[in-house]
Parts: sequence; structure tokens; C-alpha cells
Amino acid sequence: MKKIVAILIVAGILTAIAFSYLSYEKIGKKIEKKEGRRIRMVRYATYNVILIMNVFLLLSLLIIYMDSYIKTKSSFMLGLVFFIGTLFIQSLLSLPIIRALFNFPLLFPLPYLFELFALIILLLLSLE
Repeated sequence: MKKIVAILIVAGILTAIAFSYLSYEKIGKKIEKKEGRRIRMVRYATYNVILIMNVFLLLSLLIIYMDSYIKTKSSFMLGLVFFIGTLFIQSLLSLPIIRALFNFPLLFPLPYLFELFALIILLLLSLE
């Protein structure tokens, strides 16, 4: 399990860097033009690395919790699977490349709706 998590983290870093550079030309033009191109690119790449690392870390947690649920059949573990799953979808929808591909507006509320669902699930789990 630890090897899978390590592989996912490394894959996340590499994917984040690749997506940043590949998507910058399309999305980077929308970033404010007050700064130099290099500063905008570094800021955009950092933003993407953080978001994509969130996606891969959530994917790692999802795998761990699904494995635990399969072994224990615990309703709490199933709740954690749903919690992490909704955060995973929220993180995916927050990625600039996804927003550009589906032409979502900048303040598109769907990612935050999934975050709300995740927090509701966590609250319900905590009240058990």
C-alpha cells in the first residue's frame, strides 16, 4: 500500500508540472498582465502543482479507505470513502485545465457544492 501511495505522489508531481506547462498557453493569457511572463508562469505552475497534488493525495486516501472498507465492512469507512470521493471530485473540478476544457466560468460554483457535500458527510460521520 505504501508503494502505491508513493507512486501516486510522484505521479501527481510529474502530472502537475506537465499540465501546468501544457495548459499555460491557453489559460495563462487570462491571468493578469501586470507581471512578467515568468512570474505568471511560476505562480500558475505552483497553483496547478498544489491542486493536482490534492487530487493525487485524495486518490491515495480513497484507495486506502476503500481497501479498509473491503476488509472491515465498517459503515464509518464507507462514510470516509464517500467523504474523500466528494473531495476528489471537487478537486478535479477546481483544476484550471478542466475548467478550460468544459468552458466553466471562473466563479463556477460546482466544485464548492461538492466541498459542501463532503463537509456534510464528515459532519454526519462525526455525529455517529
